[in-house]
Amino acid sequence: MNGVSILKDASEIVHYNNPNIPVYLKERWLSSYTNMEALCHWHEDIEYVKALKGHMVYYVNGEKLQISEKDALIVNARQMHYGFSEDKTDCYFACIVFRLHLLCTNPELTEKFIQPIAGHPNLPYIYLRADNPAEAEIIRLFDAACEDCRGQYGGYELMMISRLTAAWVELYRLLRPELLSCSTVFEEDLSVQRNMVSFIYKNYAMKLSLNDIAAAGNTCRSKCCRIFKKYLNKTPIDFLNAYRLEVSMRLLTDTSMNITEIALSCGFQSPSYYAEIFRQHKGCTPSHYRIRQANGFGS
Repeated sequence: MNGVSILKDASEIVHYNNPNIPVYLKERWLSSYTNMEALCHWHEDIEYVKALKGHMVYYVNGEKLQISEKDALIVNARQMHYGFSEDKTDCYFACIVFRLHLLCTNPELTEKFIQPIAGHPNLPYIYLRADNPAEAEIIRLFDAACEDCRGQYGGYELMMISRLTAAWVELYRLLRPELLSCSTVFEEDLSVQRNMVSFIYKNYAMKLSLNDIAAAGNTCRSKCCRIFKKYLNKTPIDFLNAYRLEVSMRLLTDTSMNITEIALSCGFQSPSYYAEIFRQHKGCTPSHYRIRQANGFGS
């Protein structure tokens, strides 16, 4: 579907372009996602995303950030995040995801240059503006790494790693004077959110209530709703249905299960309710979606 698989703890398995090199590049329109919205997730990798045409919104640990055209965002490792269209306009974006050990294996240099940024509790993300010369240089280097990965010419791997490393050096120089200037992440609420999202990913096929989801975070119903609104901008039940819908789309595309079987296996209480939710999000019935996918018309 989108090159990444979400595990039951809400983390991703990133399907790297080359299994021997922990880098993944994707370029696509937001409209390729259900309701123009990716699933909430986290991963151990660093993520760089740039709005190539149009703009998009990223939620990072509950903070809403608009990525303007030509600007970029770096999301640090282990941060809850997802991108979406707030005004339903489309955005074409590039995203490169990579493991930090790709940049440096020397322990002393890692401690000096990598960890001050990657391990900083107050740096869940770094926003880069194309109209700022220092930040534009970082964007240019990341873009060049994306171009290397896209072209895959002889020796592109070394060149790509060198550009990612150079981009990190420039990022370190940019952030060094003010590493403490970013807003603090509220770790307690974030931990509760991760637990509740993980619970949904593990148990989506079961009959779940708001009480069940709140209990997974060891919190009350009202705080559960506030945390989902803060981090995901939707209700817990809306998030549950969105994930069930995402799973069902994979089953419609990749299996021969009938619509009733898919609806019940994904936790929807009836095929009619499943069809209603599907139509709200996709603008068509599950059967029509399956036919379109089989005929190569995409989502």
